[in-house]
Amino acid sequence: MIDSYTFFLLVVSVLLSFVVTFVVTPPLIKRMKSAGVSGVDVHKVEKPEISEMGGFAIYAGFATSMIFAAFLGLNLMVIVVSLLVVTLSAMVGALDDVMHLGAIEKPLLGYFAGVALILTAGSDPYLLVPLLGTFWLGLAWIPIVPFAVTAGANAVNTFAGFNGMEIGCGAIVTFALIVVGMVLISQTGGVAGLLILAALLGALLGFFPYNRYPARIFTGDIGTLCIGSAIAVGAIALKIELFAVIAALPYIVNYGMVLLSVGKVTESHLFTATQVTNDGYLTPSKSYSVRKNLSDYILSRRSMKEPALVKTLWTLCIISAAISILLAVLSAR
Repeated sequence: MIDSYTFFLLVVSVLLSFVVTFVVTPPLIKRMKSAGVSGVDVHKVEKPEISEMGGFAIYAGFATSMIFAAFLGLNLMVIVVSLLVVTLSAMVGALDDVMHLGAIEKPLLGYFAGVALILTAGSDPYLLVPLLGTFWLGLAWIPIVPFAVTAGANAVNTFAGFNGMEIGCGAIVTFALIVVGMVLISQTGGVAGLLILAALLGALLGFFPYNRYPARIFTGDIGTLCIGSAIAVGAIALKIELFAVIAALPYIVNYGMVLLSVGKVTESHLFTATQVTNDGYLTPSKSYSVRKNLSDYILSRRSMKEPALVKTLWTLCIISAAISILLAVLSAR
């Protein structure tokens, strides 16, 4: 486990990003609304207009905490490169919010955004496998690193769309990985990875009051790509990539359902959204027969209102996160 000083740094990192995001979000809501940067909440009967691109506030909190970590001088190279990768990923998300990038362009740009991470992760190409120990990957690790960044970013981007969903699930997975990193600290990449995840956790918690049901602002792709890339970067820095895969199983199942049903990478806006009845219950999208996803699958079994659906998805993330932590405890023995 970590020492008291490291724990103190993690708490400060969480609090710093929380405060920045919590303070920045209200004026951002007003600014985006006045600028016409808003979208319809299609899962409400009344279809309200909600401010978009709230990911700016998430990134602001995350970046502030990362700059704090950089001034500490702990693994400065890892901190700086990680911030660069998340910044570039967030920029890809912002471009997608404004220009609607193609289904190939977005993950490809995300891949190039992750290339810089090879500078730090590529020098230590081993994989920590739960219960089995470490395995050397050699040069094969180099192309995997940026792929992990874009895959994580786009998995989060696909597993989103309901009030509080991506923020709640992101916070659950991030918290679990911080615990995994602390349990396996003697086998992982050290404190820098923990600080990356702590910065993200605080930003997510600071944004949650404004994004929970009924949401006052949406994250936008700038937010989802920022979240996904930060989770991936933190997991890679800690060398707990497979534990992250386990913790994020709902994301992976959802992404797999989409890819297998459609047969290729596609943009979600090309398909109809989850339907809402006059009494506020959600039912599967009219496109469900050609584009499967986890939320519509749940709704195909039983219709429910949006808060109930989101809590169900949170529960799935809690279960996968708990499994990841349990495997970390067992692997540490």
